[in-house]
Amino acid sequence: MAKQIRKQNNIKHGTIELVLLLLLQNGQKYGYQLSQELEEISDGEYELKEATMYPTLYRMTQNGYLDSEQRKVGVRRTRVYYEITSEGYKYLAHLKQEYTLITGAIDKIMEHTEKKQDGGEHFETESHI
Repeated sequence: MAKQIRKQNNIKHGTIELVLLLLLQNGQKYGYQLSQELEEISDGEYELKEATMYPTLYRMTQNGYLDSEQRKVGVRRTRVYYEITSEGYKYLAHLKQEYTLITGAIDKIMEHTEKKQDGGEHFETESHI
């Protein structure tokens, strides 16, 4: 079971920036808001832990893809709101194109291998991941 979860996380890891930028296209959001919206939209299938999300948001801010603004909420709390920059929109376009190419290639590979299996050729594979 642990290997299955790790594999799923490996695939998800490559999409975190894409997903966060997609959500931020619709306006400023703070971290918790992003994670809740992501979980809601994906029907709970795409959960993003704070320990992964915040370093990613910070890195994207450092790279110029996001702007951040601290706002005081209540007496002692502040929230950091993130907003996509023009460089972020360019990066998002690149990520979307890359994602489309990769998923298209994977779909072709899956289709090809399913055809081979349907033709009576069955291969035993062992995962070493």
